[in-house]
Amino acid sequence: MGNPRSPRRPTQADVARLAQVSPSVVSAVVNGRHDGAVRASEQTVQRVWEAVRQLGYSPNLAARSLAGGRNNIVGVFTYEAVFPTDRLSFFHDSLTGIEEAAEELDCHLLLFTGSRGRGQDGGRRRRSIYKDGVNTLQVTDGAVLLGQDEDREELAALVGSGFPFVYIGRRELGSGEMSYVTADYTAATRGLVERCAGLGHRRLALLRSAIASEAVLEREAGYFEACRGDAGVESGAVHLVEPDTVPTELLATLVDQGVTCVVTDDSNHAASVRSGATRLGLRVPEDLSVVALGDFAGSRPDDPTITSLLTPRREMGGQAVRLLADLLARPQDTAPRRAVATCGMRGGQTLQAPPAAPSAPRSR
Repeated sequence: MGNPRSPRRPTQADVARLAQVSPSVVSAVVNGRHDGAVRASEQTVQRVWEAVRQLGYSPNLAARSLAGGRNNIVGVFTYEAVFPTDRLSFFHDSLTGIEEAAEELDCHLLLFTGSRGRGQDGGRRRRSIYKDGVNTLQVTDGAVLLGQDEDREELAALVGSGFPFVYIGRRELGSGEMSYVTADYTAATRGLVERCAGLGHRRLALLRSAIASEAVLEREAGYFEACRGDAGVESGAVHLVEPDTVPTELLATLVDQGVTCVVTDDSNHAASVRSGATRLGLRVPEDLSVVALGDFAGSRPDDPTITSLLTPRREMGGQAVRLLADLLARPQDTAPRRAVATCGMRGGQTLQAPPAAPSAPRSR
């Protein structure tokens, strides 16, 4: 016995017959274009929507998008995995902000997690917006993009195509300008370093990741601005370190050089510095202060006792959706939309005034 036939989906022609209008009028109404080339009175519009409700008609979103209509759907594409996401996830607050703003603007969210095959090293699959050369985000009105493993060629292609999108995090392309929302990393870093100097720290060291992203370089710029300014810093060297650990030998050398405060680019490195200080017989912050320029911990839970800047991820997520809404509302203005969110500060327990006298160099 064969499977029973599933009920036929209502079509625009069905809606047109019930509403006693032409299919072109139905198309114009459901796509929000009934005040353009095809006009319809308010009574006709209400009649069409009543027929839509009676029949349970659902527009074909792909066809609607190709016809130039608005779906009231915002795409969210992440270059890294976001499931399962919890409060320890880098993406949690950003996604919360995106969802809240979408609710404010009364639009739907559609999450994309595409991939196109193994990476060049044969490792994990790399995510991609394009499949067989086609932009898979086109079924949405526009998209919010986020992630630290982005494909710059794809972003350039999106800019060149005119597809509306906003990136969470500053991204600069040589082939064109794009819209993004970022944080005030330079100013926030300068403020934190000046706070350290105000407590009496004169010799500082910045330990940063060797991966030179825009955010990392902005923090480094703020660090140098403070060190070269009127804060009274005598020395402010920069050292590149691996993503997860800070060598104890490097930390010992810095202490021997008179460094009393170590500035790290995230709380992961800050936790590594504190562990290394303990191995050297030093107390944090009594003997050595450590601060972080970001609260993301990476491979370990973020430690709330570490003095650090707080990235406004929730605000950035919401602002990205609002910038996208402006792009969609004013398509004739092709200028990129930009916004800067203010970083917060977590007092923590790892920063205080330096010891009255520097520790004597240890023999090794």
